[in-house]
Amino acid sequence: MTVEQANGDISAIARRIHDTSSEQGDYLLKDGIVVPLQDSITGNARPMLLVLLGAVGFLLLVACANVANLLLAQASVRERELAIRSALGAARGRLIRQFLTEALLLSLAGGGLGVLGAFCGVAGLIALAPGNLPRLDSVSISTPVLVFAFLLSTAVAVGLGAFTAARATSGDPRKGLGEGGRGQAGAQGSQRVGQVIVAAQIAITLVLVVGAGLLGRSLMKVLEVNPGFRVDKIVTMDVSLPWVEDPKAKASQAIFFSNLIDRLKQIPGVRKVGATSGLPLVDGGLPDGMFLLMAQNEIPKTTDGLVAMFQQKERIGIADFGVVTDGYFQALGIPLIRGRIFDERDGANSPHVAVISESLARDRWPNQDPIGHTIEFGNMDGDLRLLTIVGIVGDTHEYGLDAPPRPTLYVDLFQRPRAAITVTMLSDADTRSVASAARGILQDLNPEIPARFRTFSQVYSASLGSRRFNVILIGFFGITALLLATAGVFGVIAYSVSRRTSEIGVRVALGAGSGDVLRMILGQGLRTVFIGVAIGIAGSLALTRAVESLLFGVTATDPLTFGGVTLLLVGAALLACYIPARRATKVDPVVALRYE
Repeated sequence: MTVEQANGDISAIARRIHDTSSEQGDYLLKDGIVVPLQDSITGNARPMLLVLLGAVGFLLLVACANVANLLLAQASVRERELAIRSALGAARGRLIRQFLTEALLLSLAGGGLGVLGAFCGVAGLIALAPGNLPRLDSVSISTPVLVFAFLLSTAVAVGLGAFTAARATSGDPRKGLGEGGRGQAGAQGSQRVGQVIVAAQIAITLVLVVGAGLLGRSLMKVLEVNPGFRVDKIVTMDVSLPWVEDPKAKASQAIFFSNLIDRLKQIPGVRKVGATSGLPLVDGGLPDGMFLLMAQNEIPKTTDGLVAMFQQKERIGIADFGVVTDGYFQALGIPLIRGRIFDERDGANSPHVAVISESLARDRWPNQDPIGHTIEFGNMDGDLRLLTIVGIVGDTHEYGLDAPPRPTLYVDLFQRPRAAITVTMLSDADTRSVASAARGILQDLNPEIPARFRTFSQVYSASLGSRRFNVILIGFFGITALLLATAGVFGVIAYSVSRRTSEIGVRVALGAGSGDVLRMILGQGLRTVFIGVAIGIAGSLALTRAVESLLFGVTATDPLTFGGVTLLLVGAALLACYIPARRATKVDPVVALRYE
């Protein structure tokens, strides 16, 4: 059946379960949805990859526009040759095939060199790509990729060849053979087409560079976010013991972790050691669940009584659930706002306590002090003993710097043991020496337990991998397009100056100054540039909506980015216009008129 049919069936079943259930409450299943497996795996990466695909397509258009301008200029120079061929009996189809053959050789040679470069570039691309990119291990120069490259090169060749041939063979051959027909005929038409192509180049380049600017500004905004914890000088060690259910076995695991932490504190250079069930910015953050506000004398005697309490919305709260030690807050520099964190009073047989984040205190206990309140959060670990809130700590960005802090509740690892933890060590010593010493201590305690070591800086950097990947690639495309567009402007203006040498000589002979010639040439170039910029701004306002989901802290119409990119593009184009315009002012009228 189709996804839509399966979705309808699953949704109907889920609603029927809810409607016929004797239980009531917001925490119950209400509906269901079917998602194709491929969408589930690649859905998060799709927007980013589509944006990159669009950037590649735009860069290809800019490059093709440059080649088209070069071919048009070459065809204009060869106008007399083509007229002679036509006069000698060459049919228009024969001339068109000649242009197509030349374009095909050019495009296939360029495509072949591109494939050779890709063999080296793919390895660098994979190294640059974020680790969470789906199917990254299958990225390679494969047969389908080679076929695609060949078909793309052929399509470019046909398009460029047909366009150039149509322009070059559309005129009257008699004009090319007439007096003074040394490539002058049709030159103005070719220049107008060239100017249109350059304007399109400028417009496409503006879209690309604006997209790169928006993503770059987003990355800078993300980097400005205070994560709520220390990043540097932290070495992490992942340790996982066998999963157990027996309370005595859990207690023995807590003792093992206590001994491990005590010995790690003795490593030279290590200042603080803590542990957590979930490191920030790793594996999607901490698990979340629904807790219940209760007093010590309200402990229900049956499960039905507990379920009845969960139906009272004023008692319910939602928070992430983290299992940590006191050293975790100290090692990561998470500040204590009020109350206290865990200490020696909080043993395994002592009343269970909890520390909450600022956002949880603000959301669940507005305008009151949550310290001393008791809650039941046993659905997270099966322990139904009440938790007494003893402290409030600062918020942390567990799910990424671009995601807001979530309400979080922390319990003591030695009261609520976990089989898998991540040890955090704040150290001034060399990372390798700390990791080596920690590995030796773990092997002394239990040689069968493996461990994985990372620095928290690596974790932090990996969390920014997707954004950095986007900025680097689209920035590279944007810079390349900017260089190509600048070269295109330079080529069109330089070609125009070379075709108007005699005209400029006549103007100078009749009294035009260098400033007049300079303004004339610059005016011609800047008109084209400004038309392209206007079209590019309009296109950017429409197309940058596609990257809106990838932005953080800036809008898709950010005026600072648009203004900066426009000035950059106009400045580069102005420089490209000025060089041939300056050369035009040096034309000697005597030489130009003698040449004519």
